[in-house]
Amino acid sequence: MARSRVCVAQTCGLCQKKTKVEQVRILRKLITAVAVIAGVIAALVGAHFALIEIGNEVVVVHEPTPSGAIHRSRLWIVDDGGVSWIHPGNANAQWWVQHMDANAIVEVERGSKTGRYRAQAAPAADPKVHRLMRQKYGFADWWVRFLTGTDSYPGLLTGKNCTTVPIRLEPIAAAP
Repeated sequence: MARSRVCVAQTCGLCQKKTKVEQVRILRKLITAVAVIAGVIAALVGAHFALIEIGNEVVVVHEPTPSGAIHRSRLWIVDDGGVSWIHPGNANAQWWVQHMDANAIVEVERGSKTGRYRAQAAPAADPKVHRLMRQKYGFADWWVRFLTGTDSYPGLLTGKNCTTVPIRLEPIAAAP
């Protein structure tokens, strides 16, 4: 049995030494394939960030951090009645959600104005916030949710459903 495998490999030319020219040709094909794959990945990453930033509204949320510093996050925002909703997803946002009672007041840069808001985690609002995001951001939201997941299906990159918690933002009236 082992002998027949050797014969098949030899007849297919798999055991033959390659000439320098053949080796260079194979190396060029390999480099080209790697370059194409890297280019496709770079294009997808670029498209992802472009879809997030271009089109509709992006706000800057000043989130508190464990060290007491402020982390500036660029996020999408949707409005529903008199409140606004954000859906942060970075690691600092997860800390902020866990400690929201002690860090409920945030500043949000929206357009040319900065406002103060009382932030409140609202896990039960996840399907509603996803629906509002889809309505406002369209294909860009579909793309992000396709990669990172939503309340009802896992994301391509994460392999799990969305784990971020929607944040309800209620405006704080300015002092007279």
